[in-house]
Amino acid sequence: MILGRRIRSIRATLLPSGRIKNCIELKNRILVGTHHKTGSVWLLNIFRRICDEFGLTLYKGMAATLPKEFHVFFRGNSHLEAAQVRVPFKGLHMIRDPRDIIVSGCFYHQKSKEEWLRIKERRYGGLTYQERINSYQSLDDQLLFEMEHAGRYCIEEILAWNYSDPTFYELKYEDLVCDEQLVLFHDVFAFLGFPGKAIPRLLQIAFDNSLFSGTLKSTPHIRSGKAKQWKQYFRSQHKTRFLQLFGDALQRLGYESSDEWADEPSSVDVRELRRAA
Repeated sequence: MILGRRIRSIRATLLPSGRIKNCIELKNRILVGTHHKTGSVWLLNIFRRICDEFGLTLYKGMAATLPKEFHVFFRGNSHLEAAQVRVPFKGLHMIRDPRDIIVSGCFYHQKSKEEWLRIKERRYGGLTYQERINSYQSLDDQLLFEMEHAGRYCIEEILAWNYSDPTFYELKYEDLVCDEQLVLFHDVFAFLGFPGKAIPRLLQIAFDNSLFSGTLKSTPHIRSGKAKQWKQYFRSQHKTRFLQLFGDALQRLGYESSDEWADEPSSVDVRELRRAA
């Protein structure tokens, strides 16, 4: 009910055309950095629609070819190279629980049509990444493969990020995906320097393009979107290998306070024990 009132209030502030009368002016540029399987397509869609709405220019590409005239610079692997941006900016950086990155990537890479998944490589025995992950007969082995390859590269990128940079708003996917009251979205837009008059429309765009709106159609990029999916799939072998590869990554990123999570029984193990009883 609270959300309904908020959305009605937002709509009441809009002009009949559904757009704010004039294009907005930003005092700073905006940098948006995500990582593979951390909600990249979700945020890109939101900022793309914001730019369309307010006459802003969005650039999605490499920092080396960043044009002089842009408003939003979006990078799906967070290689923003902010030091090379010679104008004032504010940034947003979003991460996700590394364990869920592995699960999401494992399922996505089996069916996705992304070009890099279909390039034959010697390191995969002459197979493509997609052929190799699909060559394993069990999901357990597929998860281990993903963890040791694409998932590993992504998690290492996340760990290498500079989290002490005050020009970036640090955000967790798990917090934003359940932000139905748009509190976090409001904070993000304000931090990024959007003028107050634009905030109501920005919140409407964010709501309309989020899973919790209930209006989005399924896409290859969205399988579930829920947090803590790893509990349904990680067995003891996955937990052990995760700790071998990434050590205290979960503590460093604020997802766990210790390694005790690895000792807790996973849902998949509990289900098997019940079937065997």
